[in-house]
Parts: sequence; C-alpha cells; structure tokens
Amino acid sequence: MAAFLQALLWAHIAAGFVGLVAFWFPVLTRKGGAVHVRFGTVFYWCAYVVTLTALVVSLGRILLYWSDGIALSERPDLYGFAVLLAYLGVVTFVIVRHGRRVIATRGAPETLRQPLDWALACAPIVGSAAAIAFALAAWSEVSPILLGVSPIGLFTGAGTVHAVRKQGEVAGGWLYSHLGSMLGGGIAFHTAFAVFGAQQVFNYTLDGAFAMAPWLAPTVLGVPAIVLWTYHYRRKFAARSGAP
Repeated sequence: MAAFLQALLWAHIAAGFVGLVAFWFPVLTRKGGAVHVRFGTVFYWCAYVVTLTALVVSLGRILLYWSDGIALSERPDLYGFAVLLAYLGVVTFVIVRHGRRVIATRGAPETLRQPLDWALACAPIVGSAAAIAFALAAWSEVSPILLGVSPIGLFTGAGTVHAVRKQGEVAGGWLYSHLGSMLGGGIAFHTAFAVFGAQQVFNYTLDGAFAMAPWLAPTVLGVPAIVLWTYHYRRKFAARSGAP
C-alpha cells in the first residue's frame, strides 16, 4: 500500500506542476480564444487529479498509521499533514469546478443551484471548520499552518455560496465568478509549489515566522489581483453599455 500511495503522490505532484504551467496560458492570452480554452481545460482536469490523489493519499496515510500502531496522540503532526493535504485538495477542487460551472450554466442560471452545487459550495466552509478543530484538538507543528490556511476555505466557501445564490442576477456575473474562481485555483496551485516545490528546486529553507511566507504569499498577492481584474472587467462592460 505504501508503494501505491507513493505512486499517487508522484501523480499528484506531476498534475500540480502541469496545472501550474497551464494556468498562465489563459491568464496571458486572449480570453475565450483557442489557447485560453485549451489550456484552461488542462488546468481544470489537473485540479481534478490533484484533488483525487490528495484525498486518497491522505486517507491511505491515516490507515497506514493506524495499521502500524501509530496513535494520533503519539504523532499528531503526521495526521495533521494528512488533514492539511485533504483540506487543500477539497478547496482547490471546489473553486476550479465552480469556475467551469458558471460558464456552462450562464444561459440557464437556475441549473447552477443543484443539490451537488450547494453541497460543494459549502464543503470548503465545513473543511475549514474541521481543520481548525483538528489543529486545536491535536496540536503539533502543523497546527499553525492549518490555522493559517483555514480562512481560505471560509472565504472560498462563502464566495461560492454567494455566487451560486446570485447566479443570473448581475449582468456578466458569471464572468466575474469565473475569473475569481480560476484565479483562486491558481493561488492554490502556486501555494502548493511555494511550500513543497520551490524549496526543493532552489534548495533553501525558511525558519521561524518566515516559514509561513510560502503559505501566505500567493494569497497576499493573488487576492488583490482578483479584485483588480474583476474591477477592470466591470469597468469594461460598463463602458460598453453606457452605464456609470
């Protein structure tokens, strides 16, 4: 089982790297063009692979710890890392899926409000609450990281629930929701690379308070980018329609 989980972990890393590269093509090319659509689809499926492998590896590791007799009280850090991996996988999946769904349902907004859409919209909030509860109940060096990234699920979930509820009520709202979701997915991919990949590639370590920088930097830079990009398109559409 350990070999199987290791293979899945490599698939997880590979999909994350491909998705990281594919993300930038829709960002830098003409919106709605062939390159945008093609690489956006690659990014979308990479997010699915990342999520599925993250969940299976997390659950598999927990089962391995149990079978090896490693109790939660003995190594809360091992269990905490598994919870962290699953949590980030769920959040990434939800926002990228939502970014695709708002385009598919823009002509029929009511179809975005299916039970599965509501359940997935709430999943990051539930996941965030579970991450906080685990971090506090089984404290380890992973706990500050869980607490530090927990707001991502809260804000992501709240934003997705709002978008599902308001789909179709605002002109161009599907586009703003698509932009925010896909950029949010990009933040998740860049966070994973900054934390797990960059330090291996560039051979450096961060200690103390600086150790949180890779977890927070993509969000600190990405959220203003989402706000500014959405503002740009709102102004663009307002100019076309003659609205103030």
